[in-house]
Amino acid sequence: MVPSNLTNFFLASSDAGGALIGLLFVAVSIDPEKISSTHASLDRQAVAASAFTALVNAFFISLGGLIPGNLGWIALIMSILGVLNSLSLGKQIIHKSSDRVNFFRRFLLLFLSMVIYLAEFYFAFQLVLHPHAYVNAYTLAGFLIGVYAIGLVRAWELLGVKRFGFLSWLNPLKEMKKEN
Repeated sequence: MVPSNLTNFFLASSDAGGALIGLLFVAVSIDPEKISSTHASLDRQAVAASAFTALVNAFFISLGGLIPGNLGWIALIMSILGVLNSLSLGKQIIHKSSDRVNFFRRFLLLFLSMVIYLAEFYFAFQLVLHPHAYVNAYTLAGFLIGVYAIGLVRAWELLGVKRFGFLSWLNPLKEMKKEN
């Protein structure tokens, strides 16, 4: 059950999610050889997959929030998909790390994603068990902001825009820019 106060949030979130997914498709289609071809680097493919997973997660949970009585189940399914995607990417990327800095950088990003998706799972499960406990719906809505942050940061990395500070250091594509 979703409190009526969250209806506008989920409406705006689903609109934003749809638009951001569309923009991600445009970003990938500009230079598909670098991102989605069989010759594309594993890092670029992982960043694109992570961005897509996060944005789709937030989009579908937001849509679910607009359907009476379905938020908990939809959020539960989407959080499981987010965890599985993160584990799959983690298996691929961490084994490919060439040095400690790359390993730590990749591990930290995957860890943050896993924390958010697991927290999302917990509150979605609580919402399934206790549909009238509105605090779970509000908390889940708050975690969607974190999921959007993951998606946007990862999508921004794909564009190759120069960043500064800690977020720049976290970018797994940082060394690739020097090579290109």
